[in-house]
Amino acid sequence: MRRQLVESRLGMGMLQKEKNRNAAKARNSFVTRKVENKLDVLAGEIKKHAGECCTSIEKSTLTRSMSFKGFQYFNNLKLVYNWENRFMSVNYNLQMISEFLPNDKYEETGSCVFELAFKMKGKPSWVCKSWNDSDVVKKDEYIKRLSNPLIMDRVKALDIVDLEITHYGITGSFVVSCESMIGSTTWILIPPITSLITPKESESVKFFELFELLGDALINNK
Repeated sequence: MRRQLVESRLGMGMLQKEKNRNAAKARNSFVTRKVENKLDVLAGEIKKHAGECCTSIEKSTLTRSMSFKGFQYFNNLKLVYNWENRFMSVNYNLQMISEFLPNDKYEETGSCVFELAFKMKGKPSWVCKSWNDSDVVKKDEYIKRLSNPLIMDRVKALDIVDLEITHYGITGSFVVSCESMIGSTTWILIPPITSLITPKESESVKFFELFELLGDALINNK
């Protein structure tokens, strides 16, 4: 059912959203407070599924910042609800953000941006939107590592609809941003209710695995 929803939204062109996120612009309204409760539930479910690996959760407007331990690369996750108005409803699309810092296995390659391009037909594929380094071979190697079947299988299983990786050459960090149907919330005007697509434990584990695999593909570039 979720896969059908994703394909339907792709067909309607609704997933081609602006990159400017709007969670911080939300008003302190009745709807925002209801959705904040749903975000608490979502963060709580992910924390429960992570067990002792989740060490803390910090709250801000339509955002929950989570810290983790026990993984080799994945140690932080930000859950953000970005809203878009629809007829008789408001969608709160879940954006998941994780930052990866380099270690001794990493060799600086300059600022770059990779994006997973989704198609109406066929499998999604990685594209490089920006590359500020003279070593083009390294760019192709990034694409190859990011196209690992283990990564792509989890992208499909988790109904990922947007996935972008940005590397900042000055700080050396990689920021991974993805959006999924899982964990998103909708507020419906009539009747006035909110609904949440709650992640199963197996889905939370796959999210942890996805970010860990992405971190491995990004950091191990020597």
